[in-house]
Amino acid sequence: MVLLGALIAGGCTVFDALAPTGGRRVTFAYVGDSVLSVGDIRPLGVTVAANGVQLPTQRLRVSITPDSTRVTLNAASDSLIACRAGQAALLVQLLHSSASGTAIPDTSIALHVTGGGSPDARCS
Repeated sequence: MVLLGALIAGGCTVFDALAPTGGRRVTFAYVGDSVLSVGDIRPLGVTVAANGVQLPTQRLRVSITPDSTRVTLNAASDSLIACRAGQAALLVQLLHSSASGTAIPDTSIALHVTGGGSPDARCS
């Protein structure tokens, strides 16, 4: 019985030693143009990495700040629609992570819309 107790305690120590310490650094990479022209519709691509290693697809919350009058998202939230000239920011938040030990950060990506064609009908 004593031997079994020692094995269990030793096993827990080994797992603790191999586990990641502290939160892992999570970063986002925006894949796409940050300068758009009015009327442009561009696919939205964001990759997530922890300590420099790309993670499998993660659940993200994506929004446009401070408002969506310059750039908006399509209904599926997988494309950006440039509505009118000016500055906007794409706010990306990690909802959870399948990689244990990662923090749940957010980041802001600057977007700039220049004059161009007519705004898409989906612009408010």
